[in-house]
Amino acid sequence: MDINQTPPDDQATLKRRIAALEEQNTNLLSKLEKKPRNENFVLEGRAIRRLVSLVDRVEDLLAEHDRRVMLGGGNDSDTPSIPSSDVEQYQYRSYQKLIRWCPSIRKLMQSDMDTYQLNITYRQLNQGADGARGDDASMLKVTVATWLMEQTPCPEPAIHSRDKASRGFNHDVTGRLLCPVDYDWEDPSVRAGIRDYHPDFLVTAFSWPRYLYENLVFDPKNPTKGLFRGELLLKAFRCIFTSPSSAESGEDQNARRNKVQRTSGERRTRCDVAGLLKMHEVQPRAIAYGAVQLRQSLSSSGSWRIVDEDFDNEAFYYNIVDYFELPTSQEQTKEVDDLLLWWNRQIFRRQNVSSYRPQQVKKLSVALCRPTTHAA
Repeated sequence: MDINQTPPDDQATLKRRIAALEEQNTNLLSKLEKKPRNENFVLEGRAIRRLVSLVDRVEDLLAEHDRRVMLGGGNDSDTPSIPSSDVEQYQYRSYQKLIRWCPSIRKLMQSDMDTYQLNITYRQLNQGADGARGDDASMLKVTVATWLMEQTPCPEPAIHSRDKASRGFNHDVTGRLLCPVDYDWEDPSVRAGIRDYHPDFLVTAFSWPRYLYENLVFDPKNPTKGLFRGELLLKAFRCIFTSPSSAESGEDQNARRNKVQRTSGERRTRCDVAGLLKMHEVQPRAIAYGAVQLRQSLSSSGSWRIVDEDFDNEAFYYNIVDYFELPTSQEQTKEVDDLLLWWNRQIFRRQNVSSYRPQQVKKLSVALCRPTTHAA
């Protein structure tokens, strides 16, 4: 129908309708222009599970920060005067890690994004976080099976790289690694009790599994001796944060990063996960994440679960995080410092020493030679 042939009143109505639709279209285009780029936030989100929190959603961590601010804590709301449950305490500590490892978060909090845009950004960050966790789980499922099958003598029956049904406590090799140090896996009655879910032999997050210990040896008289120095744990960490090949060779991160491949006169370098995350020193939450991922790869669970039968992976994760982040004495603080030094020496070798063990420059000769300023 020709608009010139319509009655004047109808023409005015159509023009108003067209103007309204054009305005709506302009608003939609404006939102699309402001919409954050998916790949940027998805990539940044890949740090979250590895360095921030095993399961928490970004919006929940920010909500805990906002709750504290509303209760009068200000921007730095880490104050004991604010009533908080254990879960809220964990979420706030994770929020503090989030703003460190995901620099866009502070900008988002200060931006004028509307709810629609923020929800899109949260979804992208969470997508990157869960995607990285899934990728690491898939890689370790195959890689750990390969490591175990290379042992002498070779495990019998064979540990399949894809089918996990025969792993966990169904297999003597993986069962021994997963067995809590409080139980003796070599005792047939213990093995039977664990496999039968007997209440006297429950496997929960409140006993350390044997694979966390150096040479799989637990000393009841000194329970922290060798803890978090397990060979398989170290290999899993390298596999996630440096490269699968470094897990075999033990080659340090910076040596790999500086390797140069010459192809047709071009110089090409490859950056590992730790480099992409700008992680220059081993983080306790990265160790906890690696321990959870290793347990998942050793278990018979076919998919990633927060609670796997009676084992709570989130509680296990925070038990490890608390060991590193909340030492209960000066002696334990020194143990943690020495343990992190050991980890950094294993991963970074001679590199980044000033990051993970800075010099006490105030006690060195240059500082001692400075003139003392006397008060008038």
